[in-house]
Amino acid sequence: MPQPIIGITCSMEYDDKARKYPTPYAFDYLKRSYYEAVERSGGIPLILPNTTKLNLIDQMLKVIDGLVISGGNDVDPHFYKEKKKAKNLNLTKERDLFEIALVRKTRRRKIPLLAICRGMQLVNVAFGGTLYQDFSFEKKFLDHTLESSLLYNKKHAVVIQKKTKLFSIIGKKRIDVNTSHHQMVKKIAPGFILSAWSEKDEVIEGIETKDDHYLICVQWHPELMKDKSSRFLFDSLIRACEQTKI
Repeated sequence: MPQPIIGITCSMEYDDKARKYPTPYAFDYLKRSYYEAVERSGGIPLILPNTTKLNLIDQMLKVIDGLVISGGNDVDPHFYKEKKKAKNLNLTKERDLFEIALVRKTRRRKIPLLAICRGMQLVNVAFGGTLYQDFSFEKKFLDHTLESSLLYNKKHAVVIQKKTKLFSIIGKKRIDVNTSHHQMVKKIAPGFILSAWSEKDEVIEGIETKDDHYLICVQWHPELMKDKSSRFLFDSLIRACEQTKI
């Protein structure tokens, strides 16, 4: 059987004449860790650009067998019917528009999908959920940001709900994960259920669909972790793609 082709979305930057490196022109980009994780689990990564030509999505979905929605900047509050309240939002509306259309069509076609960090927030918003614009908006939430570190080595414990797809993949009730986000899922989208939460402050760390569609969302960054649980996530995505091709 041919190796599954896994589409991976990427971050974007606007034109900026004051930016000297790497270029003043607009560009899309992705950390190597995403596609290396896909390769380790037996998939062929294919990076998807943030095109504004949304009619091209149908053709993209004919090429890929699975999808990873990567992390990155904040989701525009406009898409969950709120005004911008937090001052520290970094918005890329074109990416939001592309990914919202992409995940909705992916869901209709039941293509396996793994969403990571911002990806989980984007999926939740795409199907009618909401977000906290910043962790400071809820007093009980701890700081889940990197705290000025860029190494993604800050960790905390996550509890995984039994009888969920995520639990069947990882096989543990509690794991330690890395953290790098200041926004959180607030209201879970209709058709989705809670699959994991932060042990100390109950931040939502995982959601998934109620039906049998492989649509797994996690708030942490498994592509940057080397433990078995993280490998199991990408392995399960590849297996789901292989099963849909049979």
